[in-house]
Amino acid sequence: MVKMISERFSAAAETYDRHARPQLALAQSVLSMLPEIYPEQILELGPGTGQLTRLLSERFPEVLIDAVDLAEKMVAHSRERFRRFPHITWLVGDAQTWRGADPYPLIASSSALHWARDLEATLKNVYANLESDGCFVLGMMLEGTLKELHDLRAEIAPEKAVERRLPTYEATKTALQAAGFTLERCKHSEEEILYPTAAAFLKAIHEQGVTGGKVSAGATPLSRSELSRLVADYQDNFAVEGGVTATYETATFLLSK
Repeated sequence: MVKMISERFSAAAETYDRHARPQLALAQSVLSMLPEIYPEQILELGPGTGQLTRLLSERFPEVLIDAVDLAEKMVAHSRERFRRFPHITWLVGDAQTWRGADPYPLIASSSALHWARDLEATLKNVYANLESDGCFVLGMMLEGTLKELHDLRAEIAPEKAVERRLPTYEATKTALQAAGFTLERCKHSEEEILYPTAAAFLKAIHEQGVTGGKVSAGATPLSRSELSRLVADYQDNFAVEGGVTATYETATFLLSK
């Protein structure tokens, strides 16, 4: 499972940002949730191509940032992209098990931990990496994300249903509380994103590495004819003026220890 996630997002390293409008919006929401602090060091979990990393670096110039991601090629891509930022250290590691040398006063993550194979265990590890009185700011994609696609796929090929969904809002809050966090503030929202066509939408999420995981693919892939029907039916069912829509359900949390 860990290797599969790593390979999927490593493969998407070069194309991810072309279509990552929802992820950028979530990163901006994470930044807006931060209190008025100036930490000595930051741990970012699942930085990917560095959308949140850049925002954190602009907000906290020269503060040391440890950016830890599971995908080796994504880390290599971001390390090269941010080579002029010596205060950012890019590291390969799993958020469920990675430990820093010392606890951090601020931990941040956006559009990453919803992929965790064990969300509660991952959040407990985040808690262990956080200083007493430290802050954890988290942005998550939730179960309603891409619901149109999931429902249509289940209708076209019910025997090839996705293996699991993204976590729900309530399950995420429960896991955060079980890990020991105190919830200071949260924002829960659902937004429709416009894409030019159904084919363009599916290409976009494929190039983000989204379509290869257990929350997007079944044990058996769709056949060519099923995929063609999926594109055609999505275009018919979810067309609006200017293109087609896809739903993204997100939540942003400010948490303390």
